[in-house]
Amino acid sequence: MKRIGIVVAGLGLMVAAGNASAAEGASSRLSIGLGQGVADGYAAEVVGTGNYLAPTTTPETNVGVEYWYSVNEGVAIALSGAYGFSSMKWQGEASGDPEIKATGTSFKVRVGADRVGAIGDRLVFFMGPGIEYWSGKQKLKVGSTETESESTNRFGVSGRVGGFMMLAEKMGIMGQVGHTFGLAKADANGAETTWMPSSFNASWGLTFVF
Repeated sequence: MKRIGIVVAGLGLMVAAGNASAAEGASSRLSIGLGQGVADGYAAEVVGTGNYLAPTTTPETNVGVEYWYSVNEGVAIALSGAYGFSSMKWQGEASGDPEIKATGTSFKVRVGADRVGAIGDRLVFFMGPGIEYWSGKQKLKVGSTETESESTNRFGVSGRVGGFMMLAEKMGIMGQVGHTFGLAKADANGAETTWMPSSFNASWGLTFVF
């Protein structure tokens, strides 16, 4: 929670750092695109005579939307959401081995603030921190038997850097890379595990200016 408090304070300082009189030249941007990240989950594990939950990670793809509202010429508030999905399949060596398929779904929301600047007429860069919440489930199908996990929840702080390459006055391409670290929790059948995951992420998409 101390880390989240530091990020919140940083967001406030970034907003206060701008000149409010510059808001007349501000604009809003909406990006729609694809991204990649990491899904956190768990697997049942027996240690001695006890049953525990072991943390797992899986690459995931997501479809996301992000909205930037310019507070002034140099600062923008950023709100985003994404739906993630993953899929893996195992086929055994012998013809009688059952097929195993693991799938996952998730959603993610983020709020942050970016410092924004222009490089020439077509390129705009942004960089800033944010607070993120992620939640996901996994399904495991072995032959005809399917099981679904409980939700794994993750709170995190993130930093990212990216930019907009304008193709026209009101449309461009957005790309960004970032890093997230935080606290994840999973519980099922009375067992509970908490851990501190850390992962990189990236996304790109079309951006519309209005």
